[in-house]
Amino acid sequence: MSELRVGLVGVNTSHAGAFARLLNEREVAPGARVTWVWGGELRSDQPDAPTLAAKYDIPEVVAEPTDRIGDTDLVLVVDDTGGGANHVPLARPFVEAGVPAFLDKPMAVDLAAAKELFELAAAKGTPVTSSSALRYAVELAAEKDGIAELGALSSVVSVGPGEWYYYGVHAVEQLYAAVGGGVEWVQRFTWPDRDVAVMSYADGGPTAVVQTLRDAAYRFHLTMYGAEDMHAVRIADFDGFYAGQARAAVEMARTGTPPIRPEETLELLAVLRAGVLSAERDGARVSVASVLAGD
Repeated sequence: MSELRVGLVGVNTSHAGAFARLLNEREVAPGARVTWVWGGELRSDQPDAPTLAAKYDIPEVVAEPTDRIGDTDLVLVVDDTGGGANHVPLARPFVEAGVPAFLDKPMAVDLAAAKELFELAAAKGTPVTSSSALRYAVELAAEKDGIAELGALSSVVSVGPGEWYYYGVHAVEQLYAAVGGGVEWVQRFTWPDRDVAVMSYADGGPTAVVQTLRDAAYRFHLTMYGAEDMHAVRIADFDGFYAGQARAAVEMARTGTPPIRPEETLELLAVLRAGVLSAERDGARVSVASVLAGD
């Protein structure tokens, strides 16, 4: 198997080091290696590009993200500037050139930008994906059969840390990993240190409660109540979910098939945006379809 050359765009997040370590040191996706890195904006608690390259045997630090675009089989866009505001602009030239692209969470701070990139990807035939790593939690994968045995779900409670949009994507993503898409509306209530969002699934699906906590321990948790039983899952294997995400991106580059449908990623972003609008409207229900339609 020929080496799959991976480019790493951005170092101002711990995710850069996680992907470099898992691919180049632990070799979680055999045959795939990070071959170049671009730094961009720096963060005091994260290594710069030369330091990261030396630590994880990355052959080259590039001056511009597109310097090695012709020698790249997969690009990981993890730059964290503006909470993900640069993800789409940084990924666009790679998608234009036919290079498969993974965009870190959140894919975009603007739903229209995410739509535009997926449209470009479809036109160019370039696979693109984006997700929180919680999508690939090993605990959820291990509990898949047990979750199915709960019967028709009545309620799901998903809890994670941080602020609503930037970190709420984790709690919503683990909900989608366990239950799937189809959220009809969002009603979010917010306090200085936490958010509680109620979500209704269409067609008689469960009610979901997503909480993002800024005054509690940094933990991820999911509890499901079904017609037959209830089950709780604590997600704690960080290496496990980052490794799963890295492998999914590499598999996409090799097969040309994104691991998550673009429509589901856009719906998830619309759920987050609906939560923003709901809080702005004093907890009013906001339709996910209306957000997707640009209303």
